[in-house]
Amino acid sequence: MMISGHSINMLVFVLALMVLLFEGGLTDAAVPEVKELFPRIEAVSFFSTRLKQRKRAVVVLPVEWQKIKPEDRRTLVILHGRGRHELTLIDEKTIRKQLLDSGLFVILPDGDDGWYLNSPVRKQDVYEAYLEEVLSVVSQEYQLPKDRKRWAIAGWSMGGFGCVNFAERHPEQFAAVSSIIGLLDFPRTGLPKGQSYKVPLERFGTDETIWKRFNPLNGAEKLKGMSVLIITADAAFDRTMNEHFRDRLVKLNQTHKYVELKGGHTFPVVREAIPHVLAFTKRALQKQQDE
Repeated sequence: MMISGHSINMLVFVLALMVLLFEGGLTDAAVPEVKELFPRIEAVSFFSTRLKQRKRAVVVLPVEWQKIKPEDRRTLVILHGRGRHELTLIDEKTIRKQLLDSGLFVILPDGDDGWYLNSPVRKQDVYEAYLEEVLSVVSQEYQLPKDRKRWAIAGWSMGGFGCVNFAERHPEQFAAVSSIIGLLDFPRTGLPKGQSYKVPLERFGTDETIWKRFNPLNGAEKLKGMSVLIITADAAFDRTMNEHFRDRLVKLNQTHKYVELKGGHTFPVVREAIPHVLAFTKRALQKQQDE
């Protein structure tokens, strides 16, 4: 039987592909790499096709997590603030223990300075799409459920902005959202002196009509049906933004919890707020499970 040149070329290609797969040449970038940082705390690194670079997320696991049925795996995503990273909470011994004791699967993505959005200016910086990718990769690695009743999202500062914005854009994915000292009426101008934040123009651009698309205040109605926790501090520059967001939720008849701690826009306030978020999240997800 004669074999055509095309068939020979295809056979060579398939054989070469098999060699690459066997040697790991194609899988190094595609397959997530899991490394233990602490007992029940793992770093999942993978090649992000969205950002075109290698990234990682930290995952905190419950006690004997393998025995928890996949459909019962309650998950909390926590987004870090500007200038922080995926290890910030883990590096704090007290917070690390609180996360380990929570009984939740906790996902801590590396969000860089991306504000968890697809930048209208820096077209290569698609951090909303990247966050979708992170959750997909981690979900597959730990067999996390697709049911929104098992998912919550939180964050602080830039991550507070990011978690509310992301929840508004993905309401089908989350049952609860918690913001800590988040910039929830931002980007914008016209806030009182000492109650504003300089808009990163390199991220958001200069067109204030485009800013409105990203301001969480303008999408608050999309949180309908979610459990919402808003935490600010009495001396924080974000307090007025959070008051505006609270007032918007009241106008929408959106059930929510509003907490004002003592302090400023600081990490000690974040540290104090984490137990509130964990308790709120567990109650909200348990309520969803019971309904």
